[in-house]
Amino acid sequence: MAAPVGPMNIEVMRRGLTEGFLASWCVGLGGLTGDVLLLLGINFGLGDLMQISGVQISMYVIGIVLLTLLCWQSFNHAFQTKESQYTVSKEISPKGAYMTGFMISIANPISLIFWFGVFGTSLHVLTATHSVAFSVLCSIAILLGLFLWNLNLVFTVHFSKKLMSVNVMRTIMILAGMCLLGFACHFSYQLYNLIL
Repeated sequence: MAAPVGPMNIEVMRRGLTEGFLASWCVGLGGLTGDVLLLLGINFGLGDLMQISGVQISMYVIGIVLLTLLCWQSFNHAFQTKESQYTVSKEISPKGAYMTGFMISIANPISLIFWFGVFGTSLHVLTATHSVAFSVLCSIAILLGLFLWNLNLVFTVHFSKKLMSVNVMRTIMILAGMCLLGFACHFSYQLYNLIL
């Protein structure tokens, strides 16, 4: 579930390449916190609220703005001329990285569709056929899997960064920016369809 390339994984990789391990890890932890809150929301009936078109429109707009900002940051970083841009900055804001991950998690329509659509339905079926304790155990197992995936991704980016040249890192930043822009455009199209 956590492995497909999406806005969260792209931002974790981008932060790992440009700001280092701590920033990348904080983005992942922020995303995990958002996932925990969405999971709790499912258990407390927030799914019905997400069916309201005004809420959906708001979430799409927030997601589009956030992804466009992250895209701009990625392109801006890729086209800076300094070669030292890919060394870890001393002015890393763990709180800012954490909040970015958190916002991507709770404002990402893909994440919301997964948690409220796929997982919410699965959890409902699971609680109908099994005990609540088993459902809680399955939810914890999913969160543990997300945690381990983020840890794996952060360490992989951290250690592979040392093997990359400046041109490879610049190319990765451009590709990351293009992916983020692609997600923003896709969400814009979805928003357009929702409004019409």
